[in-house]
Amino acid sequence: MDNQPPLVAEIEELLRRYLQAHPQANDTERGIREWWLRDAGRGYPAADVHTAILRLVASGELAKLVLPDGQCTYASSGGSRTRNP
Repeated sequence: MDNQPPLVAEIEELLRRYLQAHPQANDTERGIREWWLRDAGRGYPAADVHTAILRLVASGELAKLVLPDGQCTYASSGGSRTRNP
Protein backbone atom coordinates (compact mmCIF):
# COMPACT_ATOMS: atom_id res chain seq x y z
CA MET A 1 0.00 0.00 0.00
CA ASP A 2 1.21 3.49 -0.86
CA ASN A 3 1.83 5.64 2.23
CA GLN A 4 2.23 9.01 0.55
CA PRO A 5 0.99 12.05 2.48
CA PRO A 6 -2.52 13.16 1.45
CA LEU A 7 -1.30 16.58 0.29
CA VAL A 8 1.30 15.01 -2.01
CA ALA A 9 -1.36 12.72 -3.48
CA GLU A 10 -3.58 15.76 -4.08
CA ILE A 11 -0.77 17.60 -5.85
CA GLU A 12 0.00 14.55 -8.01
CA GLU A 13 -3.62 14.37 -9.11
CA LEU A 14 -3.69 18.10 -9.92
CA LEU A 15 -0.53 17.72 -12.00
CA ARG A 16 -2.04 14.75 -13.87
CA ARG A 17 -5.16 16.81 -14.65
CA TYR A 18 -3.05 19.73 -15.81
CA LEU A 19 -1.08 17.47 -18.15
CA GLN A 20 -4.30 16.00 -19.55
CA ALA A 21 -5.52 19.51 -20.35
CA HIS A 22 -2.08 20.75 -21.51
CA PRO A 23 -0.18 17.75 -22.92
CA GLN A 24 2.63 19.92 -24.33
CA ALA A 25 3.29 21.69 -21.02
CA ASN A 26 6.93 21.96 -19.99
CA ASP A 27 8.09 23.97 -16.99
CA THR A 28 10.51 24.29 -14.10
CA GLU A 29 9.53 23.25 -10.61
CA ARG A 30 8.87 26.89 -9.76
CA GLY A 31 6.74 27.30 -12.88
CA ILE A 32 4.76 24.22 -11.95
CA ARG A 33 4.05 25.67 -8.48
CA GLU A 34 3.15 29.10 -9.85
CA TRP A 35 1.28 28.18 -13.04
CA TRP A 36 0.17 24.57 -13.12
CA LEU A 37 -1.21 24.68 -9.58
CA ARG A 38 -2.49 28.27 -9.49
CA ASP A 39 -6.12 27.37 -10.24
CA ALA A 40 -6.25 24.99 -7.27
CA GLY A 41 -7.14 27.96 -5.09
CA ARG A 42 -4.40 27.37 -2.53
CA GLY A 43 -0.67 27.49 -2.18
CA TYR A 44 1.22 24.25 -1.77
CA PRO A 45 4.49 23.88 0.14
CA ALA A 46 7.46 23.72 -2.21
CA ALA A 47 8.69 20.53 -0.53
CA ASP A 48 5.36 18.77 -1.19
CA VAL A 49 5.33 19.91 -4.83
CA HIS A 50 8.91 18.68 -5.18
CA THR A 51 7.96 15.28 -3.73
CA ALA A 52 4.95 14.98 -6.05
CA ILE A 53 7.10 15.82 -9.07
CA LEU A 54 9.73 13.25 -8.08
CA ARG A 55 7.04 10.60 -7.65
CA LEU A 56 5.59 11.35 -11.09
CA VAL A 57 9.07 11.16 -12.61
CA ALA A 58 9.67 7.83 -10.83
CA SER A 59 6.36 6.44 -12.10
CA GLY A 60 7.16 7.50 -15.66
CA GLU A 61 4.38 10.06 -15.92
CA LEU A 62 6.72 13.07 -16.04
CA ALA A 63 10.01 13.38 -17.86
CA LYS A 64 12.84 15.40 -16.31
CA LEU A 65 14.77 17.41 -18.86
CA VAL A 66 18.12 18.95 -17.90
CA LEU A 67 18.96 22.11 -19.83
CA PRO A 68 22.53 23.10 -20.78
CA ASP A 69 22.62 25.58 -17.88
CA GLY A 70 21.75 22.79 -15.43
CA GLN A 71 18.19 23.95 -14.86
CA CYS A 72 15.58 21.18 -14.89
CA THR A 73 12.21 21.26 -16.57
CA TYR A 74 9.43 18.72 -16.46
CA ALA A 75 7.01 17.60 -19.16
CA SER A 76 4.64 14.77 -19.86
CA SER A 77 6.51 11.62 -20.71
CA GLY A 78 3.52 10.35 -22.66
CA GLY A 79 3.32 7.49 -20.16
CA SER A 80 0.13 8.58 -18.48
CA ARG A 81 -1.08 6.22 -15.81
CA THR A 82 -4.59 6.14 -14.43
CA ARG A 83 -4.97 5.67 -10.71
CA ASN A 84 -8.07 4.50 -8.96
CA PRO A 85 -8.83 6.27 -5.67
